[in-house]
This record gives sequence, structure tokens and C-alpha cells, in this order.
Amino acid sequence: MALVDEDGIQLFAFHGKINSPMKGREAGIFSEDIRFAENGRWTFFTNARLKPGDKLYYWIHLGQTKLNGKTACKGMLIFHETFSRLDKTKWKPEVKFPQVPDFEFVIYDDDPKVLYTEGETLHIRPQLTEDVYGSDSINRELDLNTRCTGLVQSPECIRKPRAWHIVPSVTAAQISTVESFSFIYGAIEVKAKMPKGDWLYPEISLVPKSEAYGPGYESGRIRIALAYGNQELDNDLYAGGVLGHSDAARNYGLKKIFSYTHWTDAYHVYRIEWKPDSIVVKVDGVVFGTVYPPAGGFAIDHTIIQVDPAVADRWRKGTVLAPFDQEMYIVLGVGVGGLGFPESMTNKPWESDHPKAPLQFYRNQSTWKQTWGDSSVLEVDYVKVWAL
Repeated sequence: MALVDEDGIQLFAFHGKINSPMKGREAGIFSEDIRFAENGRWTFFTNARLKPGDKLYYWIHLGQTKLNGKTACKGMLIFHETFSRLDKTKWKPEVKFPQVPDFEFVIYDDDPKVLYTEGETLHIRPQLTEDVYGSDSINRELDLNTRCTGLVQSPECIRKPRAWHIVPSVTAAQISTVESFSFIYGAIEVKAKMPKGDWLYPEISLVPKSEAYGPGYESGRIRIALAYGNQELDNDLYAGGVLGHSDAARNYGLKKIFSYTHWTDAYHVYRIEWKPDSIVVKVDGVVFGTVYPPAGGFAIDHTIIQVDPAVADRWRKGTVLAPFDQEMYIVLGVGVGGLGFPESMTNKPWESDHPKAPLQFYRNQSTWKQTWGDSSVLEVDYVKVWAL
């Protein structure tokens, strides 16, 4: 089996069987990823012999970067943002109460107190909601109305306090390229300084443009960089792939690197190389992990990562890297609390699955707020994306 080489092809994956139909995109008896063309052709060889009447069933996959649905040339810089200003034709600010998948304890808003550029740097600085919306605002109905970017007349757009159900006590920001830029496979590099302070975390991610495999993390998410703001946690940096909502699925595809200094203390360059067969994670030019799918894809391990079999079946219909085989867009933001912190932490002031979790968090405000200061801000110097 051979294919003529063309610009942009980075991988030729062949999967086949003799006299047995393929079930979706299964690995097959013959399975090989060809990484280099020879003599102008991508070629798969096998010593298997076919007899008259034999049938060969196969599927192939070509790995190449696509930009907004169109092929991009290898090595091309396809996105470059230096934040001389916040270009809202490129970056869409969210205005909503976040729900699935992390139920953060924030309002995302397009407010200059929390979202601004300064010195050609993006700043996202979370604030107490009462400092943005006024005194006692957490106990008053808040309708984001026509500004809301979530589902109209849903909990994403309107919050009616009652008993323990309060308006989130923190206002933050999240921006994305959902309406302007998306790609599949490529290298993305972000130079950023993480926010410092208890229960803060950065959202520096790639998110699927279409939830082809299911809602939230069922369709995957690629974390470019994640370091928690708590002093006892921010020696660890995480990056890689999130596969689902369970703790196991959230962590299965993440790689970790330890630093004796805090990741929140200085700028670092975070890089992901997203390929058709793997996700390579780097910081400051150093590779600290590669996420490879097992033979047959991540669906093989669905019981280990506690993913529903129906979700795994949908992954099997994709490539070996599914669910990380769909176009994704860039997300930058700051989250607070929610489901993203380990339940095992002894000083966490809320129970993740408890309906009163936002209230539990708010009642501990005197403790966590004193850890916030001038460094409690996500600063992003630039974002670059190249075709591979």
C-alpha cells in the first residue's frame, strides 16, 4: 500500500485485516504508523500473502494540520497573538455562570476589573463579586441577560439566590478563539505567568469546537499548562489530555513535572505538540512527557478511567487518538474552586459533590482571600501556533 507524498502529510497510518471486516477504526491485524516518506511515497509493507479470492479490509489515516477546516503547510505560523490590545474579533469573552464540566465558583464576565491588557500582556485577575457587582450582590438575583454567552434562560445566564444557593462569590474571566480560530494537530506555545493564591487555577487549554463524542470532557480537552495557585500545590505542573469527568479520567492523560521553585513565581514557556498519534508536553524547551494512546485507543482503558462504555464506543469510531482527533480552539482564563481540586486535600473548605459547595467556599472567604494579592493574576505574554 503506497500513497504519493504531498505537503502537510506528517503521518500515514495503515490498519488492515484479511477476510474479516473492520469494526469501526479498530487496530486490525496489520497496524503501522509510517512517519517518513521514501522516494516520494508513504509506503506500508507486509510479508503476508494473499490467495485468490481473499479480501483485504483496511483504513488509513493521514496526519496533517488543519486550520479552520483547511490544510496548512508544514512549519507555517498559523496563529500569533501578542496582546497589544484585546482584539474581540479574535477573542470572545465568556459572560456566564459556568456549569459542566467543572462548576467553578465564579461568574465569567467581560469587565475591565478582571479582564484587561497592559504592557502588551493579557491580564485576568479574579475579584470578589461584591467588588464588581456591589455590596450583598451574592444574595440578589443576577440576570446576565443579553450579554450572556451561555444558554438563554438557563442556569448559565440567570442565578436566583435561595437558602444556600448563592451567586458565585468570585468574578473572573475566560476568553477563547471559538468563533475565529481552530485547528487540528500542530504545536501551540504560550508564554505565561500563573496566578498565585488559594483555590485559583489557570485555564490554558484546547477545547473541541464540536463535542463529537459527548458533552464536556467526554470529547476531550488538552491542557497546555496547569499549576494550582495554592502554595502547597504549585511546585507541580500538569499538561496533557483530559478524557472524562471522573478523577481517573481527569488525570489518566496528564503528565507532571516537579519544580523546587513555584510555577507561579515567574514566566515560563509552555508548549504542546499535538500529533495524530501522540501529545508531547514541554516547558521552557524541556519535554516532560508524551501521551500515547494504548493499542486500540483510549477506549480500551475505559474501565480503568471510569468512562461510560457508550462514550468509549463513540471513541472507537474515531482515530487511535480519539477523542483528541477533532478541531480545537484556544481557551485562556482563571477558574476558582469547583471540581478541579483533589478531594483528598485536608484543608479544602468544600466537598466537591455537595450541593452547598459554593456556600461552603464563600463562608471560608476570610481564609482564602488573605492568600490573594498582586500575583493573583494570570498574565499571558503571547500565544503562537504552528502547523506540523
